[in-house]
Amino acid sequence: AVVSTQSTGGEEREMVEIFKGRGMSQEDAELVIGLTAKYKDVFCNEMMVHELGLQPPSDEDSPVKNGLMTFLAFIVCGIVPITVYFFVDLGSSSGDTNFYISIGLTAIALFSLGVLKSLATYISWYRSGFHIMALGCIAAAAAYGISVLAEWATEDLRDDFCRNQTTNATVQLFE
Repeated sequence: AVVSTQSTGGEEREMVEIFKGRGMSQEDAELVIGLTAKYKDVFCNEMMVHELGLQPPSDEDSPVKNGLMTFLAFIVCGIVPITVYFFVDLGSSSGDTNFYISIGLTAIALFSLGVLKSLATYISWYRSGFHIMALGCIAAAAAYGISVLAEWATEDLRDDFCRNQTTNATVQLFE
């Protein structure tokens, strides 16, 4: 059986390679994928499972429920970095210590979110946890880096503005 790549843009060939990687012969993989590709919904579901590690949507899935769960996860994970400041006497500990505690709590929250994500995929819990934690850390580092660059880039502007405001206030005071 020859795999047709015209209608699916090469997805069939990718699936054949995945099945071969799992121990099927070329001929058997082409036969299975060739038959499955005739049924677009079945083929799409198989691609989701084998290529992307996702479970196909079920009839019980609700966009409203999924949206609410995403919102809840956003709120819970978004509040984690600042929780240390609710429970720590800011006068008794250094800002650096609080910052490092906040980073640790955020990493744990991101890892936990990844573990929860693994319940909806066929990806192992630890791989999913580390993946989400790594993405979150990269995003946080990028945001921090951008803020440092923005502060550096606007430092002269801020200084000039403050100097002008002080000069204007002094001139008005003595007029």
